[in-house]
Amino acid sequence: MIRENSRICMRKDVGLNGNLFGGKMLAWLDESAFIFADRITHNKYFLVTKKFGEIVFRKAVREGDVVDFHFGNVVVGNTSISFDVKVTSGNDIVFNTTAVFVATDKDGRKMKINKDWVDKK
Repeated sequence: MIRENSRICMRKDVGLNGNLFGGKMLAWLDESAFIFADRITHNKYFLVTKKFGEIVFRKAVREGDVVDFHFGNVVVGNTSISFDVKVTSGNDIVFNTTAVFVATDKDGRKMKINKDWVDKK
């Protein structure tokens, strides 16, 4: 898997118990996964999040922890791109999931991904 992005958990990101808010983690996931999908497809169109697989948090992220987003097993279809995601903090896995993004035109309609633009990672 390729480490594509990292974030640091700061005081503003944690709740009363000192753990990273789950919603904040999901926002980081969505942003990081979008950036990865965009870099693979070199899109000249828009990509929208279709879905993430099940997310089960296995380790709490605390203030000061660095979170790394790893991506792999890329499958580019006609109108979508899917891939595995592993999120780690230090040597610990925070969670694993899958991501699916769909290519759309400027009006939000599904469109084909131009395979000539796709990086083979």
